[in-house]
Amino acid sequence: MKNTHKKKKPWFGFTEDVIFGEIMSDKSFCKHVLQGLVPEIEIRDIHYLQKQRKIADPKHSKQKAVILDILVEDVDGNLYDFEMQRADKKDLGWRMRYYASKMDQRYTLKKGSTYRNLKCCYVIFLCMFDPQGRHKIKSSYHLYEDSDKTDRLNDGLTKIIINAKGIPNDENQITLNLVKLMNDEPVQDDQYFEEAQAKIKEFNEDPEWSDYIMDYEEKILEREQDAREEGLIKGREEGKEEGLKRGVKILVSSLKRVGNTKQEIMHLLEQNYGSDFTDEQLENFLKES
Repeated sequence: MKNTHKKKKPWFGFTEDVIFGEIMSDKSFCKHVLQGLVPEIEIRDIHYLQKQRKIADPKHSKQKAVILDILVEDVDGNLYDFEMQRADKKDLGWRMRYYASKMDQRYTLKKGSTYRNLKCCYVIFLCMFDPQGRHKIKSSYHLYEDSDKTDRLNDGLTKIIINAKGIPNDENQITLNLVKLMNDEPVQDDQYFEEAQAKIKEFNEDPEWSDYIMDYEEKILEREQDAREEGLIKGREEGKEEGLKRGVKILVSSLKRVGNTKQEIMHLLEQNYGSDFTDEQLENFLKES
């Protein structure tokens, strides 16, 4: 008997890389979310510096570069970096510290300016896990004196973690709506989030978009798995480092064959092998493969 059941297509929500980039690139939605996350600042207007922006220092090629998911600047010069974190790599604090330092290096202090000219910098990580195990939705971090938390050293840097697995407490409605969107839960009575949900629905219902995202996700997953498996096999034969190198090269070759850009490939390499190799090494693998 012929099986007439159709295979159900997966749903791609806000946290999927392609969807996240498209939704957060909507200026009005991004501004609305930012204003909810940092209500202490009146955000008059914003513009984008770039999606998946790579920040590297050409004078120090051995320094590790970073690739920011969504980098935003408001009209007053304040910077906001949005990062989607789907897996807990146990390095959140260190990663936030380095991202902030690279943003300062590249954007916030121009030659001839003084430190008083530095603008505020917000590093915002949207996490699909509870990084601190405190069940808190929004956590903001600043620099304080160790023995007296009322003594705050104002350095203009704010680190914000949004925990999609947290328990609602006293967060504002925009923050709660953002968490709902991250968890694919319906949001009502907020025009911006309703429009975002409608766009996500359109992406999933559009055959071309849906197939593109599904192919992208599946091919990336397959290539990562194949590269890691072959890398482990070769690693047992040749040693861990050589096995990892081989795995990276296999992944690069596979991603090139399916049409990924150099920027997309570097983003994936940094995510998967950034703790094993320097950016210079990863760029060399990209050139050699």
